Amino acid sequence: MKKAQILAALLVCFAASTATADTWNKKTKVTFSGPVTIPGPHAAGGVVTLPAGTYVFRLVDSSSNRNIVEVTNERGNKVYSSILAINDYRVNASSKTVMYFSERKSGAPVAIKSWFYPGDNYGQRFVYPKVQATQIAAAVNQPVPSHTVEVIEKTKYVAVPVYIQTPEKQEVAYNAQTFDKTDATDTSGDDGEAVKQPAAAAAAELPKTASQVQLLGLLGLLILSISLLTRKAASQLR
Repeated sequence: MKKAQILAALLVCFAASTATADTWNKKTKVTFSGPVTIPGPHAAGGVVTLPAGTYVFRLVDSSSNRNIVEVTNERGNKVYSSILAINDYRVNASSKTVMYFSERKSGAPVAIKSWFYPGDNYGQRFVYPKVQATQIAAAVNQPVPSHTVEVIEKTKYVAVPVYIQTPEKQEVAYNAQTFDKTDATDTSGDDGEAVKQPAAAAAAELPKTASQVQLLGLLGLLILSISLLTRKAASQLR
């Protein structure tokens, strides 16, 4: 993965709570530490920017279409966007919510590329309107799925052809295997909480030389030493 893409991913971090998650609609609460963009209606310019804060991602309750993602506020009484998605796949599932991000222009919020529910190998790759997908593909040098209509209903998505915008600004037919090469090396969203803010990323990280077990062992030795010293002091006072 290119350094620029990694730095883009570092712009956003989030913590996901699955305490109230529903395995049917994949309801997940996500808190972003910085602004992110998601696909939006044409009236909104094709994208919606979510400021730093807490949001709920869930699949629309439909038995016929399992690829519509609804993004709301924490209370669920405001819908920011209903997003057309396509199936995405990862080899190794994670116990945490994982989101992958695409780099945008300098200073612009990163775009959410895909979302995986805890424990799932299959997730949702967001489909952006054509204009925005073309811009993202050129910026990150990766193919981006696109569509050209905005009609999304609560329980169904009107049949919409999905295309792929390439970094060379060409439009080609959708093929799931197009993303395999890129996804194999994309680790920008590993476990979600591993994504750090720029300040934390810029600082040199110390190597991890001790596990929690070792720390507990050292703590035990410290307590034992204090106990022995206390007994010795008490015996001398007698």
